[in-house]
Amino acid sequence: MIFYNFIDKTSKYLKSVRVLKNYVSFDMTFPTTWVMLKKTPDNIEIIQNENNEGGVITSFVCLNNEQHITLLENTMDSIIKTNIEREEKEKLFKMKVRELQNIFEKEKLDNLKSLKFDIEELTKIIEVEDEITESKDNKRVEQGVRTT
Repeated sequence: MIFYNFIDKTSKYLKSVRVLKNYVSFDMTFPTTWVMLKKTPDNIEIIQNENNEGGVITSFVCLNNEQHITLLENTMDSIIKTNIEREEKEKLFKMKVRELQNIFEKEKLDNLKSLKFDIEELTKIIEVEDEITESKDNKRVEQGVRTT
């Protein structure tokens, strides 16, 4: 990844980049509600410390070579995308609950009894999305990029 693109993409979170002998450390500030990967990729160390501003400073450390830095950048990119998507889903969920609550407050009981959710259709959509995601992940692994 071109370094400019990485900095541009992570500028909201990137605090510093340090070179320490044969290692490089990318220090990122993430909200305390964010989650890290379940499994850390080999050759990358993740160190977390809370800061005074209510966030978490997360240092991603690896050997200072192109292969490891590319893996590290992909790992950070995955963490950011995953957490932003999770936040957007939470907002959407809360919005849909409010919409449903408004419907229940305004409609009569008889009308609400006939209210149905097509769970089968939702399940089909989720299964198709899972298959697409799994297919993309398998292609990334085949190309030598670890995904979580």
